[in-house]
Parts: sequence; C-alpha cells; structure tokens
Amino acid sequence: MKFNQFFVLVAVFIVIVGIWVVSPNIAHAMTPTLTITPTELTATAVSPTQITLSWNAPTQNYGKIIIDYKIEQRLSTGIYKMLQNTGSTITTYSITGLTTGTTYTYRVSAVYSDDSSTDPSNAASATPTPTSTPPPTPTLTSPITNVKFDFTPSDGTTLTAVIITQSDYQQLQYEKNSRSIISNAIPTTETITNDLAGILTYQNNHLSPASVPGPLMATAVSPTQITLSWLPPLENYAQKIIGYKIDLKRAPGDYVIIDDNTGNDTTKYSIVGLKTDTTYTYRVAAIYSDHTTSNTSNEASAITLQSLQPIPQPIPPPTTTPSQPIPIPQPVMNVKFDFTASDGTTLTSVILTQNDYQQFIIIKDPRSIISNVTETTNTINNNLSGLIRYQTIHSTQETTPTQQTSNYTPPTPNNINSPNIGLLWGVATSVIASGVIGIITWLVKTKVAKKIAKEYYFTLEKIIEDGTQHIRIRNSGPTIEDCIILCSGVACVWTDTKTDKPRHAYEGSISVVRLPDEFGNNPLISVKSGKKVLKKTQLDDMAYG
Repeated sequence: MKFNQFFVLVAVFIVIVGIWVVSPNIAHAMTPTLTITPTELTATAVSPTQITLSWNAPTQNYGKIIIDYKIEQRLSTGIYKMLQNTGSTITTYSITGLTTGTTYTYRVSAVYSDDSSTDPSNAASATPTPTSTPPPTPTLTSPITNVKFDFTPSDGTTLTAVIITQSDYQQLQYEKNSRSIISNAIPTTETITNDLAGILTYQNNHLSPASVPGPLMATAVSPTQITLSWLPPLENYAQKIIGYKIDLKRAPGDYVIIDDNTGNDTTKYSIVGLKTDTTYTYRVAAIYSDHTTSNTSNEASAITLQSLQPIPQPIPPPTTTPSQPIPIPQPVMNVKFDFTASDGTTLTSVILTQNDYQQFIIIKDPRSIISNVTETTNTINNNLSGLIRYQTIHSTQETTPTQQTSNYTPPTPNNINSPNIGLLWGVATSVIASGVIGIITWLVKTKVAKKIAKEYYFTLEKIIEDGTQHIRIRNSGPTIEDCIILCSGVACVWTDTKTDKPRHAYEGSISVVRLPDEFGNNPLISVKSGKKVLKKTQLDDMAYG
C-alpha cells in the first residue's frame, strides 16, 4: 500500500513540474507576434500568363487604418518598380498578362489612410508555365457567400456596389483585363446583382486605347488633399516613360497644368493645399524619353473631405451671464516640400502656406522640380517671393542666344559744336555689341558652353535591400557623364558593377549604389559629374523608395 502511495506521489510531482515548465511556453505561444509589415507573401502561378499573390496583413498599425496595398515588381538587385495598388484591403491579388516561362518577383506594402505606407514585405517569386493551373477552391464554410465591390475598367467608368458570388469573384481575378481595377471589396450576405459574364461584358465595352494611361482614379484623403493613381499605357512606342503631366480641369475644355513633368514613372500623385468640401477634376498624360506626350487619360473627380467639426464643450451651470461654448481651433496646415532649381541645387524642407504653394506650382519655372510634398503643422519658413528669388538665382541660362539689344546711352557731349563725337560713340557701341554677339555665338556652338548650360533631372531615394542601406538614382534627364555618388566624401559602390568608379548614368536609367559599411549619423550625399557637383543632400532628407 505504501509502495502504491509512493508512485502516486511521484506521478503528481511529475505533472506539477510539467505544468510549471510548459505553461510559460503556452502563454508565449498564445501571445500574437506584432508585425509592422505584410508577412508571409507567397506567389503562385495560376495560368500560363498569371500569378496570384497572397500575404498576411500587419498586426501593428500604430492606430492607423489600412486602406490599400501597394504591389512592386523586382527589376534587378535593389531595384523595384511600382506595379499598381490593389484598391482594397483584401490580402490576395492577381497579376495578368505575364510572359510564360519568365520568373517574376514581387513585394507588398500596406498603405494607410494618411497616404503613408509600411516597409515592404518579404519578396516572393513564381514562374508561369504552360501547365500552370489555379489551386482548387477551398470549401466554403462561412455563411457569407457573396462579394461586394466596385469595378473600374481602363476608361475610368466605375460600376459601383457590384455583388457576385465568391466563385465568380475568384474567376474574375483570372479573366479580367490587366488594367481593370477592383476596389472596396468586402464579403457580404446581400443578394447578388450581377455575374461573371455581365462584368466581363461591361469591361469589354469600356476599354480605353492602349496608348493612354488609365484608369485614372482620384481619392480624397483629407479636407485639403486628393491622391491620384493610375496604370501606365500598354503601348509606349519603344520609348521609356520618364514622367507624367498632371492637368486640373477648371471648366469644360479649360485645363491648367499643375505639374508639367512628375520626373519619374511612379503612377501615384498627391495634391495638397486644396479647399475643403470642393470638387476637383484631373487628367494625366505620359511623357516619353523622346519628350513626346501621350493622349490624356480619362477624367477623374473627387470631393475633398469636410473639416472635422469642433467638439462642443459641456454647458456649465447657469450663471447671471450664460457663456457660449468655446470652439476648439483646428491646426493650421501648411505645405512642406523640397525644391530643386534648374541648376540642380536643392532647398530642402521648405514650408509655405497653402495659398503660396498653390500659386507657386502654377507660376514656377517648368524646369524646377517639387518633390516630397506633405502637409504639416510646422511654422512656415519661407514665402512665395522668397522662393521665386531663390529660383531666379539658381536658374541655368538658355543656350540659344536671343537677339542682342544695347541699353547703353552715350553721354551728352560737353561741346555742342562737336557732332562727330556722337557718331564716334555710335560706331564704338556697334563694334563692341557685334564683338559681344560674336563671342556669345561662338560659346553657344562650343561643347564647353553646351556642357555649362546642360540641365540634369534626376531624383534620389534611399532603400534598404538585404539589410543594407542603398541609394537609388532615377535619371529622367540627359546622360550624366562620369557620374559618381559620394557618402561623406567616400565613393559609393554601384551594385551592378561592384565598383566605385564613375560611370555614365544614361537618360531614363535607374541605378543603385551601396553606401559604405561605416558612415556617420545622417551623412551628406553628393552627386557629381566629373568634378562638377550636381546635388548635395542629407541622407535623412531623402525619400524612401
């Protein structure tokens, strides 16, 4: 009996120790891991020309709301191009129109309601083959069997609140045109209003020409900001897209250019400093490397959001003089941006009032570039006249000489009896003016003058690839001869050549350099062409790519 009791005590002791050891691990396993980027991205070839992406949403969003996902396609090591926005919070997306036998690599970033985005997810690759087929559809266990969404074909006309079955929705991902956009998709128990055949028929009746951007979509993201997004044209006539022209519609047939060249092939653009609760209409056109422009996209309109109403204060007890509720003042929103004059010098973190900014984007030199535009409550540090003055000081001169005129007025001769002195002054002025014109003409015809007057258009972005800091240079202007990028005076290494030697950055090219292994806090980044410095900027002031 005592022997059996001993074994019982030993068994109880083992159970208690096991619970003590295992329970912390169980508690740890039950605690969800917070993620700040999309995770577990997978790519699956589902047809000879289509890949479907799937991922998990980030779980730590710092109080922000995810409204969209950004899809990027890898071009080479460290270089990704913006492919498109999904237009919904669904964590799957299909890319169509791919080449059979080609390997494609993608990454995904979450987009928040304030237009900021997370760092990208892991990269995922897939290769469409002649035998690629979609995986079997899982058994539907949820009572929610339908999907409600908006459908926008490439001409920009939107079919809103479409409701189809889940199976039709899955099939639509595979069969839709590559430039048709599905947005605001949510599961629903509402009755279906359409089917797959109906959606595809609507799409085929609303396709735009392959040579124009589209569909253009406009979304209000604040009381003073609208964001535009679009897909590039399919037909580029063997040219590279180096930017987009953005037009604002003021009346039927009346447009004003708000950006004559965005300077990159990014298909997203934000306009800030707008009036509250006001309708704005825009259109875009692609700019090619031969400086021609495509036809314009569809028009897209959005109404800026209404300002938040002040929260009423609690009414105090009645007194001899009733007091009125005190409204809470709204923060004054200014505009912060970087400004690059035509000689390549950059004025960073300029802060203007919204009125000054709106005026400036209309009257600025078309060769000047505005970048990294955000709204801010910080105090203004410049004004319209000051920025125009800076632009004038840092503008390169045109290389083609205009007709020379002389403002010289010969002095009145002291001796009125010597008329030949005036004639002598006139002859001397003509000779001097002719000489000056000859010298200018000779300079313009020389390579020296052309090199002096050359204008460069490029942007710098900082990126992190494989845990290492890199800088990407997008050159939308003429070739930068013997280009080299320096970090605190030390030459960066070109990732494709593995050398730090100067190289040509050709028009329309995108190149990446790796920063030195050790550099100081917020180093100065310099771009040089030979011995000429084209741009200097601090690393922290550069935008993330």
